[in-house]
Amino acid sequence: MDNITVSANTRASSAVPNIHISVLPNAKLAYGSLIPSPQTSLTITGPLPGGKRLTRPLDLKIAYDEGEVIVSEPRFHMHAVGTTIAEALAEFKRILSEELDELTVDEEELGPRLQAELQYLRDLIRTA
Repeated sequence: MDNITVSANTRASSAVPNIHISVLPNAKLAYGSLIPSPQTSLTITGPLPGGKRLTRPLDLKIAYDEGEVIVSEPRFHMHAVGTTIAEALAEFKRILSEELDELTVDEEELGPRLQAELQYLRDLIRTA
């Protein structure tokens, strides 16, 4: 089998030598498995704290900032932070459940944006 060689020359004054990469035909490039890209979204379903459950799958965004994982839903930007995805998700589910309770208690005093958020949460969450 023939190798395919790719060479990159550096400037003569550089201390870095020429770089050679050899790839066998039909082989996958190794860098794909060496540098995993961080997860940027996920979908959750099922139970929430407080005896509640999601009525449908909810798509979430994941961001990373200085060692923390931030999980958020894009419509009303509710979010939670943790040191791992699992920790951030657990916190997000708790916040989602509590947000429904808090908005329901204050329903009569809510402005239009929070009324819309309350309706969104009522459509999204049911008591189990």
